[in-house]
Amino acid sequence: MKEINDSILLKHYLEQHQIEKIFHTKQLPFRLCQYDKGEILNYIRDANSCLQFMVSGAVQIYAVRNDGSRYPLSYLDEFTLLGDMEFCGETQLPFLVEAVRMVRCVELPLFGCRDALLNDNLFLRYLLRSVAHKLALISQENAVYATLEEKFLHYLQQDCQGGQMHGVEHAAAYLHCSRRQLQRLLRSLTERQIIEKVGKGRYRLLFTIF
Repeated sequence: MKEINDSILLKHYLEQHQIEKIFHTKQLPFRLCQYDKGEILNYIRDANSCLQFMVSGAVQIYAVRNDGSRYPLSYLDEFTLLGDMEFCGETQLPFLVEAVRMVRCVELPLFGCRDALLNDNLFLRYLLRSVAHKLALISQENAVYATLEEKFLHYLQQDCQGGQMHGVEHAAAYLHCSRRQLQRLLRSLTERQIIEKVGKGRYRLLFTIF
């Protein structure tokens, strides 16, 4: 992680996403930070010490099991607030937020302004919407399809140009499954001649499914 000391760029992101309008509280100490691919956003520092508005890039949120293994939970590539659940008091959440490409965040350090934000009704309403949106997103994505195969075939047909997938890692993150799970599915679909392999990490749908 590195802090970007560029007041003009910070102002650009604040205005582009109307971040200051989320708060009644004024003169908040916003800063701009950048995370490289593979960095863990919520382990760089105490996740309860700041709010992070992701203004560019993409992150994968993983749930961590008791044995230390992890599985994909949600993929986010749009403006979103990170640290909302921690602000609400859930400081021991078993989640990792990993940058899947370079990420920039407008961050708000909470030291010195937490009490003011706890009395900021405009911000608290936004916070409630943010938490509710994440819960709904996770529930909806897990409930739409009965199986990973159905979800993958829909992704291949509807979201991949020409019905062709490029990159197992990206597809696994998008589908919220492990790379191993997806590779098993790819082998099965290839053997059943539903898809064909056209290159390294590249697969093509052979006929329309939906």
